[in-house]
Amino acid sequence: MTTTAAEVTVSTAVATAAATKCHMFKIEGYKRIKAMYGTGKSIDSCRFEAAGRTWRIHFYPDGDNRENAGHASLFLKLDDDDDDDDAGGNGKRDDKVLVEFKFSLVCHRNGGWPVAAGDQPQSGTLTATFFSNKQGNSKALGYSQFMKRRDLEQSRFLRDDCLAIRCDMAVLDSPVDVKEQAAQAHDLQRLGVACDCKDDACKSYHLRNSSFAFKLREALLKLFLGCFHV
Repeated sequence: MTTTAAEVTVSTAVATAAATKCHMFKIEGYKRIKAMYGTGKSIDSCRFEAAGRTWRIHFYPDGDNRENAGHASLFLKLDDDDDDDDAGGNGKRDDKVLVEFKFSLVCHRNGGWPVAAGDQPQSGTLTATFFSNKQGNSKALGYSQFMKRRDLEQSRFLRDDCLAIRCDMAVLDSPVDVKEQAAQAHDLQRLGVACDCKDDACKSYHLRNSSFAFKLREALLKLFLGCFHV
């Protein structure tokens, strides 16, 4: 008797970003800036846009407060104007924005302008909600102790008195996209859904390795019985 597996489909949920952005913040004359900006003082990037909002990077050469002195602090801040309510003339913008962002120090190559290296050992990624200024909460979010200042000054990230900071952003205010599609072989193997019939005309995914198929069925049986364990 020939048996075939039932048709299997997969629902895939994908979180898409409304916008992505990469902003480079180049700091020249690091020694002078360090002397000018002590603990609690930041040097800020120019304003830049992502998803119709404006942002700034705050860099504290000697920590954002006394507790973090001796460290380089890095923060991202939503910097919309208080009177800028309308988002492109299509109604009021949201009061909050969910953002995934990553700070990376950029490696120097051959003594020239620092370019992004494939290996970024000094980096950090956060997912956070930023609130508009109108809610009275325009707090910058990031890392109070991103890197020890001594380590930074002895690292390859600081060359010729120049430092470069990269900020990669993904604004996550769009709905999750859910689609149905035909199951692929790797989906069936991962989920334990496969056909073990002997019909060569069957187009379903087959487990030709009998020992593997036996172990798979045994594992599924244990999982099924475990659901009724009291």
